[in-house]
Amino acid sequence: MCFAQGKVLDKRPMYEQINHPWYKANGSRIGYLDIEADGLKADFSTMLSWCIKERDGDIYYDVITQKDMLERKGDADRRIIESLVNTLSNFNIVVTYYGGDFRYDLPFVRTKAIHYGFEFPGWKSLFQYDLYAVVKQKLCLSRNTLDAACDYFGIVGKTPILKSAWRNAKYGDKEALEEVLSHNKGDVEILEALHKKLEPFKLWSKTSI
Repeated sequence: MCFAQGKVLDKRPMYEQINHPWYKANGSRIGYLDIEADGLKADFSTMLSWCIKERDGDIYYDVITQKDMLERKGDADRRIIESLVNTLSNFNIVVTYYGGDFRYDLPFVRTKAIHYGFEFPGWKSLFQYDLYAVVKQKLCLSRNTLDAACDYFGIVGKTPILKSAWRNAKYGDKEALEEVLSHNKGDVEILEALHKKLEPFKLWSKTSI
């Protein structure tokens, strides 16, 4: 195998790479990651919740609390950033939607982890897939969003969330945070379903986190 620009090249025959992805052959642990935050930039935002669904398994998650907000104030998401970083270390591959390099979820979490002094997974310690790139490259949809792809393919589970819930969650409202977490869990469930549907149409090379 050869490392180049963070990617590891699979030298097996093409038909074998497509029909038997490398991560299925070696029993890798795959997690479907999604985060929810009150903004798009880590230095101006607070992460409200995170979820990682293990492939064909349980959902691991954490959510910010009013206690976090009152006691830590500007560092309110420190606890859940730490729990996410610790959980990531249990996986070999993390799948996101618009969450890879130059995008959102992983760069956001990495930035927060560095800020708090946590040991975020380094290069080649964890691999990533961003399904957004696959949808954009392989499909022809009116919008390249997770919602649009899942809706067109009949993948159910996306839960709508009111704007008022987002506003209230920012201030530690328990019911609003539960709604955000429920929305978060729904996203990782449909992300897994979409990944399985798109697996036959892409060579899943190893791309380092």
